[in-house]
Amino acid sequence: MLKSAQRFVQFFVVLSFACISMASQTVESSVQEELDRFFEQRSSLAQWSVFVEEIDSGKPLYSRYANSKLIPASNMKLVVCSAILLQLGPDFTYKTPIYLSGTQENQTFHGDLLVVGSGDPSIGGRFNNGDITASFREWAALLKQRNITRITGNIIGIDDVFDENRRGLNWSPLDYIEWYAAEIAGLTLNDACIDVYATGAAQAGSPASISLDPDTKYIQVDSKMTTVASRKAERGIILSREPESTLLSIEGSISAKQRQRAYASVYNPTHFFVAVLKETLEREGIQVEGLAIDGDDAQQRPKRETWELVHTHESPPLIDLVQVCQKSSQNLYAEHFLKTLGAQEYGVGSYESGTLAIKDVLFNHGCNLDDQYIADGSGLSRENMMNAKSFVHLLRTVMTSKYAEPFQNTLPIAGTDGTLRYRLRETATRGKIYAKTGTMKGVSALSGILKTKSGKTCLFSIIGNSSRNLSLSNTIDEACAILVSNG
Repeated sequence: MLKSAQRFVQFFVVLSFACISMASQTVESSVQEELDRFFEQRSSLAQWSVFVEEIDSGKPLYSRYANSKLIPASNMKLVVCSAILLQLGPDFTYKTPIYLSGTQENQTFHGDLLVVGSGDPSIGGRFNNGDITASFREWAALLKQRNITRITGNIIGIDDVFDENRRGLNWSPLDYIEWYAAEIAGLTLNDACIDVYATGAAQAGSPASISLDPDTKYIQVDSKMTTVASRKAERGIILSREPESTLLSIEGSISAKQRQRAYASVYNPTHFFVAVLKETLEREGIQVEGLAIDGDDAQQRPKRETWELVHTHESPPLIDLVQVCQKSSQNLYAEHFLKTLGAQEYGVGSYESGTLAIKDVLFNHGCNLDDQYIADGSGLSRENMMNAKSFVHLLRTVMTSKYAEPFQNTLPIAGTDGTLRYRLRETATRGKIYAKTGTMKGVSALSGILKTKSGKTCLFSIIGNSSRNLSLSNTIDEACAILVSNG
């Protein structure tokens, strides 16, 4: 009797496991079939590369043209953010030293002030409650502590940490004025942009008033913006400038007594940086008799052995910068990360060295992206080509590392924050998806971590490309809802 009972228990256990396995296979088969039908209905409108796998087992849950390379748009930020976090760690900080070269006599410094860029993308208002020149005023206070109220020489910006190629491969010239296509330089202030404020006059027909932040003579303004009678008639702020010009043209219209803000990228961020620094020092009571100069244009730099360190400005921790890059999809941060890796690994902060460094770092952590094409860090270039399977492989690499939790926390959360604040807001999906968005004309992508109703945690990537300007993001959101509910 005892042996019969034992056999019955063994049979029951085996049967239970078999039933669980069959149920699991049925669920996976159901998801595969449902998503296949879903994408087949849309296959004539777009190309898709999709891959989903369970994070614990590594078992694929869904695959559709997973090896097809497509344009991923801002999903490229996952690549560069993963690489720099794995290589430098979340506590890494950019350090930007300020030097004096010359001699001091009473309150006069006979010589130059030099700022040596480290590639820090964060100097400005973002981490100073919107106060763009807060750091510069701190530097002025340090000079005053040295009893310096007059500098006879120049303010020189040295940006040699990065090369002089300030834009990614084949970026569209139509985008050059936009904040998301700001030039990349080793010295950067305010995301290499100027904030433009327009205020409507009291009466319609009068010119709108224009102000800049930071308030600087580096930017010349030609405004033809007018005041209109109603909000309905507003055209907003329309900005333009030639690629290598500091003249900003402003058109458009705004209603009476209203205020609007827009952003324009600046030409030569290094020169912009030192020009605003010089003006800030002067406003703080430090007379500067020389010029604000991009170090590349200086006829002769002071000899390195004459430099005396005054202060080293330190950025917030890297993890905070990665969060800005991923949650806000800030292109400039991604490009700085790419060139930083190039400078760290190869001694040259260029796109060529940066892309090599990214692939080297990820390969050393078990993620081979050699057959994927990386053109920039932000995804603004349409030359980037990657497939969904590679994104999932990348995510597995970072999500099985010691930085998994901080990395996940930098991603937008469905229906909650970042670029997913207004997407996937339904109860079933809200808070269940941590993922990076990617959007440009004819391109939409979403890659990240997804938690299903059945309790699985999955890594996923969905990339859609179309020759038509379709709303592919809606299709991606519907597919994610199917995964969450039925995965």
